[in-house]
Amino acid sequence: MARQLRIDYKGAIQHVIARGHRGENIFQTDRDKERFLEKLGEVIEKFNLRLHCFVLMNTHYHILLETPAGNLSKSMHNLNTSYSNWFKTKYNIIGSIFQGRFKSILVEKEDYLLLLSSYIHLNPVRAGIVKIPEDYRWSSFKDYISEQKKFRLLFTETIMGMFSGNQQSYKAFVYSWMEKEIEDEEIYGKHSILGSEDFRNSILDHVGYTVKNIEVRETPFLAHLIKLKVEDIKSVLLGTFKISEAELYSKKKGNIYRKLFLYALKKYSDLNLREIGKIFEMDYSAVSQMVKRFVLESKENDRIKSMIEKLKEKLKKS
Repeated sequence: MARQLRIDYKGAIQHVIARGHRGENIFQTDRDKERFLEKLGEVIEKFNLRLHCFVLMNTHYHILLETPAGNLSKSMHNLNTSYSNWFKTKYNIIGSIFQGRFKSILVEKEDYLLLLSSYIHLNPVRAGIVKIPEDYRWSSFKDYISEQKKFRLLFTETIMGMFSGNQQSYKAFVYSWMEKEIEDEEIYGKHSILGSEDFRNSILDHVGYTVKNIEVRETPFLAHLIKLKVEDIKSVLLGTFKISEAELYSKKKGNIYRKLFLYALKKYSDLNLREIGKIFEMDYSAVSQMVKRFVLESKENDRIKSMIEKLKEKLKKS
């Protein structure tokens, strides 16, 4: 199988995740975490990175960083290799420490940076390790809400600039997400790009990729990016099921065509849940729940199952 294509460029913001091999710990002690942060600091200075936030969990880490020089792969390879060698020597381990290559998600700054920072800082809370994020020692949250800075190479200006430097406002923002359900799509995006449809398209243009000059079979990552537009899906739905456009958007109870349209947009388009919600005047979480229920219904309802399969075949031909 081909490796995931890494899209990086000067000034890109990346959410980087690395997990332990077979779900094992990559940090056994506090000293291990300290050593990792030391090595992270060395990499930040060596490769001219901007670190926006981080959290270190026992089995994995999350890092949100900016690459002014467009050198993500080289930077992370240096970090993970250096730490792995140190860790294996300390514990007399043979074999891999990390589970394959690190995962990276390209992030649209304007709309997603804040949500992602709160997700990263709330990791220990959601894992049940602490009740409030500032009680966790191994994240950048305390640096955001106090005058005393523990990690001198942390770059807080971008995120804090969105709150005019007010630390309590940022703390309140993060706290506001403690009880909310965050969809995976809101954090990991679609196919390793977290952002709007315009952002995804601009990224492909920016790095010089086009459908014509890419061998899709060699890069499955890009195959997923070649998605249908809203109008394409709508046209196929209207033609296949011989219904009116008004019926497609009707909010009448049990409207199976509206549910099918929602399902198709989530599965076959590049739109995220928020963008789909705007089309139907729905909250993104309501879109998610409706699609989940529709999929569950399809497992017991032969008519729905048949409609989904029919739409799938028609979309393939389109």
